[in-house]
Amino acid sequence: MSGMIERDHAPNAGTGLLGAYFSRRNRQAPTDDGVGTGRWIAIDESGYNGDQLHGRDRYMILGSVAIDDAEAAAIVDTLRRDAGIQQSATEVKFQKMFTGGGASRRRRLLGELLGPGGSLHDRASVYVIDKHYFVAAKLVSLLLEERFNALGYDIDSNGVGRQLALDLATEGPRALGRDGFDRLIATAVGFFSKKNRTGDQVTVDDFYAVIRESYAYARRRKAPQAKKAAEVLDMLRKTRPEAEEFARERPAEATPTGEHGLLDDAMDPLVTAVPTVILHASIRYGGKLQVLADDQRLLTDDKLEVLERGATAVGLVHGLIKENHLQDLVRGRSVDHPSLQLADLIAGAGRVVARWHDGEDEPAGDELHLVVAPLVDPGGLLMDEGHEDFARVDSARAKRR
Repeated sequence: MSGMIERDHAPNAGTGLLGAYFSRRNRQAPTDDGVGTGRWIAIDESGYNGDQLHGRDRYMILGSVAIDDAEAAAIVDTLRRDAGIQQSATEVKFQKMFTGGGASRRRRLLGELLGPGGSLHDRASVYVIDKHYFVAAKLVSLLLEERFNALGYDIDSNGVGRQLALDLATEGPRALGRDGFDRLIATAVGFFSKKNRTGDQVTVDDFYAVIRESYAYARRRKAPQAKKAAEVLDMLRKTRPEAEEFARERPAEATPTGEHGLLDDAMDPLVTAVPTVILHASIRYGGKLQVLADDQRLLTDDKLEVLERGATAVGLVHGLIKENHLQDLVRGRSVDHPSLQLADLIAGAGRVVARWHDGEDEPAGDELHLVVAPLVDPGGLLMDEGHEDFARVDSARAKRR
């Protein structure tokens, strides 16, 4: 990238994270759309735990807002005053200040900011990843696509791979029962995760024992939905060579902090989400973007470089590389950047709406779903859902999962 924007080059400047893995790509100075050649986009996540995609919320959210710190500061100050947020609070955070029964008025004010006529209307975006579908899609792309490619068939470009992932994700819970489907997802996550680098937590034998048992169980079920899932599981039973190859490619040694010479981000949803959000923002607003991410321990310098390369690759595919649609990708602390505080509010609102949509008793989601649903990026990693689906609760789907 051009590197033309101002960065703080002193070790760990502008970030609370210390160490060699957080020594670059830090931004302390306020972002300013009047300086440099690209407008600023602030991004923050909610429900992100790296490649550990099982055992917590089903949905992960990446909230983004096209705004610089100068303009964001005025909006945050007004929101503080109108919402009665004490000045002693160093930053505005959704989870601390906009949840619970006593925060209904604050949520209404946030809804007014995001809705038509509000200061953030047409500037905010909510990128949603359904982790169940994400893992099912990875089973297809990392194993079945490899197998079919070796046989001379392309199941990616013709949509067959996506349909197989949909069949497994949507019908798997009914074919296997909730516990059985959770076991399949958890085992896949364990096998492909970075924590399993040496294969001593989930071995190839462990992985395929669960696939075989899942297939046998689904095959015995009489429901039509079980048949679709059983067909996908039957294909997966035959992909052991591909899984063994994946295991052999894992680097065996890691640094004390868990980093590896070659990052293996196969199961990290940010690798898909961040480049897509950047691409869509570039198309929406035109020209180059400067992107500020909220700092957290999983966003190392190496990870940000992986995300930057991913954004460049996505831009190349969509013909945007000539315009260099991403100028830079840096991290900052939300206490220093009011734009990140707004991104936190957007991501937090998206997360409670996703929980509510999945059938959880979530008052904040109930109050915010009508204003958040139009912000949902249609390019998110959802199943057969559209943004309009997040304006309602689908209790039948929630019960079967």
